[in-house]
Amino acid sequence: METKELLGKILVIDDERGPRESLRMVLKYDYEVFLADRVDGGIELLREKKPDLVIMDIRMPEKSGIEGLQEIRQIDALVSIIMLTGYGDLETAQKAIRFGASDYLQKPFDVVEIQETIKKYVDRSKLNKRKRKAQEELTKMTQSLGREVGNTSKLTSLGAASSELVRDLRNPLTIIRGYLDLLVYELKEKQEMASPGMEDYLDQIEANVERCTDLVESWRALGRMDFSQMQRLHLPKLISDCFRDAAGHSDISFTVQSDGAEEQFEMLGERLQVRRALQNLIDNAVAAVADQPSPAIRVSYSMDNTDMEIQIKDNGCGVDTQALRWIFEPLDSTATIETGSGLGLFITKKVLEEHRGTLEFESHVGGGTIVTIRVPQAHTALGYYSRPDVIA
Repeated sequence: METKELLGKILVIDDERGPRESLRMVLKYDYEVFLADRVDGGIELLREKKPDLVIMDIRMPEKSGIEGLQEIRQIDALVSIIMLTGYGDLETAQKAIRFGASDYLQKPFDVVEIQETIKKYVDRSKLNKRKRKAQEELTKMTQSLGREVGNTSKLTSLGAASSELVRDLRNPLTIIRGYLDLLVYELKEKQEMASPGMEDYLDQIEANVERCTDLVESWRALGRMDFSQMQRLHLPKLISDCFRDAAGHSDISFTVQSDGAEEQFEMLGERLQVRRALQNLIDNAVAAVADQPSPAIRVSYSMDNTDMEIQIKDNGCGVDTQALRWIFEPLDSTATIETGSGLGLFITKKVLEEHRGTLEFESHVGGGTIVTIRVPQAHTALGYYSRPDVIA
């Protein structure tokens, strides 16, 4: 005879034997049920059994359900909690919702209603646990990336060790991304996407996975210039697109000053790599001015006979002069202007150097930051590359 797989674990806390046993009888065929007649006993079972759902009476001796609710939330912020309330306790039940209860049901409860409600909240708790696990895995993977790349950052060139590292990192990134896609699918199937904060939570996971993936791909591409992908890139348009993506509909003032027609500011490069590098610089500027009363970013373009110079100036918080010495060191805690992995500016500088360019920073605390980029004009770059015939 096959053993039926149970749907989850439920903890019932109620000082009245009748409702407590009734719930056990109703639920025992589908769930593993644990019973407690006091809050303190229920807390012990919560720590030991880690249930998917807690069903708790509001009115109990020694400690009330509201007090128990507050204690449970300090131990487990994600477990679903249904409060049982008698006639006339509606105001107290609503108060319980404010303290973190998932829902409340009135006694005497309808069997069909409570079965449907319990299944809904057991499923929700499981999904919340999966979300937490996904974020923990992502955090561990990101920390691992930091440690491993930090160990190889002293290499004089990007050799076999860093290549192996990146290949190894692609697997957990792929797994996490697939796990996230599965989670989103299940949430949509169960119509839980409207739950408060859930969509934002998933957006954050997805954005960070994308960021890590982007960093790994950027790292892999360093030192492997693909001449077949070289094309003319219109820098003013690229930088404007980067600002649009970084700032959205914010109130940051974005101005452009050009020494000549903007159409002439073209370089040769791999679009994806150059776009990533510019996006990182614009993201930094947007983050730096976010808390300023009148946030502003100004971009200026100028050129001489062979090169173009682009300056990105912000009126943000600025960086200490000493810290500027380390901003291009990967994963140094003092090395980066932006928040994130600490790889951004290191990769940005490498990308520009691969395109025969340079990157410089000037900054003062409270005085904003000026980023200066110098890259060859398109016609000049043609002479730098050994296979100009494949450049479109």
